Amino acid sequence: MISVLLVSHGKMAEGMKDSAIMIVGEQTQFETLSLNPGQDISQLKIQLCDYTKILDSGDGVLIFVDLYGASPYNAAMGCIQDWDQLGMNVRVITGMSLPMVINAVCNRDNSTLYDLANECIETGHENIQDAIDNFFNIANENSNDDY
Repeated sequence: MISVLLVSHGKMAEGMKDSAIMIVGEQTQFETLSLNPGQDISQLKIQLCDYTKILDSGDGVLIFVDLYGASPYNAAMGCIQDWDQLGMNVRVITGMSLPMVINAVCNRDNSTLYDLANECIETGHENIQDAIDNFFNIANENSNDDY
């Protein structure tokens, strides 16, 4: 099974995990890490590298981080050399969202890490919508169907 690790500033990762479990139920090999105020990024990097080693059951680890280029991202990218030396299969996805996380935990048993990562990215793209615009477009389409 592909493991999933959520990494964020503050409690966002914990909230994402809590929400995902509320929707899909308890999950194994599904953990969080948080960068807390005053915490040094080097501490987060050490924790992140350690977590991935513990979580990896051989199928790989999919890591979601909140922001591209920010501290959780930099901590993850700082582990690449360690993962490479250990022969670990790891992917890091930025812009973490709940639809992406749910997709990951629901589809990790029957996918490769690479395919799952790409599927989660696509899910993220598909779930970014202007809901008001969509509502009015659908309403207009339905009113035009009467003619």
